[in-house]
Amino acid sequence: MTFLKSLLRKKAPDGETENESNAFENLMMRAKIFANQKNVAALEDLQKLVMRPIQSLRMVDVYFKPDHKSLGVYHIWNDFGLNYVPGLDNSFISHLIENQIEKEDLPVAKLGRDIVLPSGWSPSSIMNSLGRIGEGRKSGPWEQDSNHQLHYWYPLNIFWVGGGNHSITVGIILSEGVIKSAEGYDLTKLYEHVYFNGQCWIDTHSGKAIGTPIYKELGYVYEIGRLILQVK
Repeated sequence: MTFLKSLLRKKAPDGETENESNAFENLMMRAKIFANQKNVAALEDLQKLVMRPIQSLRMVDVYFKPDHKSLGVYHIWNDFGLNYVPGLDNSFISHLIENQIEKEDLPVAKLGRDIVLPSGWSPSSIMNSLGRIGEGRKSGPWEQDSNHQLHYWYPLNIFWVGGGNHSITVGIILSEGVIKSAEGYDLTKLYEHVYFNGQCWIDTHSGKAIGTPIYKELGYVYEIGRLILQVK
């Protein structure tokens, strides 16, 4: 019994596990080491490490749930958990639109490398897609088509899937294929007004909590993005 009890993680005062409450602090401590070294590549790799479990979760959820009960297609704005931008008296969506990246500057996502976030929602589609992985290998490499759409966020370096969730999932599993982003948004100006404290979004001007991302990892890569901007 003593051994089993030792495996239980202690609860932190806020109700979360001690490991979870310290995760953000530990992560940022190590990220700042990379920033002091001016190692942008390491910071970007760290963002990928942080988001990889979330990518996997969104891809596999459709298999764990009853039909049509999965997490569903990403609703980017809701998942990010920020409705407005304090200090600018502007909605978050409007802020993104006002800071779009020019089409010629949009990056290409490599499905085997970058954090591309699809959401399987149709049991029949995802089952059919996975059943053809072997055939895809024989018929040729995975290729982008007109249904595949990505929305890039800088400097979080994540690509949200706007179309082609199931076939893009296959590309990720095969670790092949590239997709040119359809749209991109530069969140650089947001950093002046909002920061993430490990739990929720904070209004820099008032110190008040103004939202919570569906996954804390979104806040983590946001703050790593802040370090990327500082280095650059």
